[in-house]
Amino acid sequence: MKNPFKLPTISSLPAWFGILVLEIMLLIAMAILQPTFFSGSNLSNIVRSSAVPIILGIGMTFTILTAGIDLSVGSVLAFTGIVLSGLITHMPRLVAVILTIALVTIIVGGINGFLIGKLGLNSFVITLGSLGIFRGISYLVTNGTTRSMDTGKLINTLGDGNVGPIPGPFLVVIFISIISIYALKSTYFGRDVYAVGGNEFAAKLAGIFTSRVKMTVYFISALLAALAGVMQVGRLQAASPTIGAGLELTVVAGVLLGGTRLSGGVGSITGTVIGLLFLQTVSNSLTIQGVSSYWQQVVTGVLLGAAVLFDRIRIEYSGRSKRGEESNVTKE
Repeated sequence: MKNPFKLPTISSLPAWFGILVLEIMLLIAMAILQPTFFSGSNLSNIVRSSAVPIILGIGMTFTILTAGIDLSVGSVLAFTGIVLSGLITHMPRLVAVILTIALVTIIVGGINGFLIGKLGLNSFVITLGSLGIFRGISYLVTNGTTRSMDTGKLINTLGDGNVGPIPGPFLVVIFISIISIYALKSTYFGRDVYAVGGNEFAAKLAGIFTSRVKMTVYFISALLAALAGVMQVGRLQAASPTIGAGLELTVVAGVLLGGTRLSGGVGSITGTVIGLLFLQTVSNSLTIQGVSSYWQQVVTGVLLGAAVLFDRIRIEYSGRSKRGEESNVTKE
């Protein structure tokens, strides 16, 4: 008979619980060390700077849940800005935004989705190739220069403006997060995503069109990368081929810190949001303390390694707990 008063074990807690505890501890430490950390302007800066990585991370979560990865998100971010800078001078801004997102999604999602989902090629290699292609195109089109532009109210609100007292980027993150959580937890598509990542062969035997699922997640990743690209233009009031360089590392680190496994089949949007918010809080804290940006990259790399190690320990502990429970049931 199960004990109703039994305390939860480590394996029964959400995968993102540990990083949430670290986030709370960091906030408490910064409240003591740097009272200005909790100023309205600094908290607003954290929210705004976190929005783009979180949007990219949500798309990355879909791909990693299928045991894949999308390393092209940083270059797609820059590519989107360049496309938008070219269209915005020839049509209304709303039309330019919609057309930019549609074009980038179709081109990037189509290439990655077809090669990975339909042809079954390695996602690491294909998206690494896409990273080079779209970053290179961005440099070729602009000759390596930054394009300043008048983004107008719509794009500015998405990237850096406010809706009343609430930051626009925060509202975008909430909206995308809710839709994504619902899609993964409450739809057949979400069930199929977890099934494909958990065991693709078994998913095929169960009648799931695995190639279609894989193609769809890369379209989702491209769509969210394009949206993030528009938001980045709104934040900077400019498009540059250098934007997002190396951002893939931060995004992957945040997704893994949030409990999503590289092997696929396990993870959540909630964990991704918490993981990336933690990384941005760390970065902001180091900046306030006057730590060099180079050291911030070192910290990100260390946290990425720690996330992989923690995930490994969690898997081992979970396996031992299950074997122990099965042994107790057998004895009873």
